[in-house]
Amino acid sequence: MDYSKIIAKDENETKKIGYDFAKTLKCGDIITLDGDLGAGKTTFTKGIGKALGIKRTINSPTFTIVKEYNGTMDLYHLD
Repeated sequence: MDYSKIIAKDENETKKIGYDFAKTLKCGDIITLDGDLGAGKTTFTKGIGKALGIKRTINSPTFTIVKEYNGTMDLYHLD
C-alpha cells in the first residue's frame, strides 16, 4: 500500500489503516503524525496499538506528554 496519501472515510477505516501500517514497522522505527486537533492521529495510533497486541486503552497524551504501551513492540505515544 502506498502510504503517501490515504483518505479514510470514518474512524473504523482510520484504525484499519493504522493496523495495516503497523505490519510494516520494525523495532526502533519512529513515526511522526502531524495534523489539526481531531484529524485522527490518535485514532490511527489506536489501530497501530491493536496490531501490536496492546491491550490498554490508547488515548491522547496531550496533558501527560508521553504514554508508554507494551505489546509485541513497545509503543511510545508523544504529544
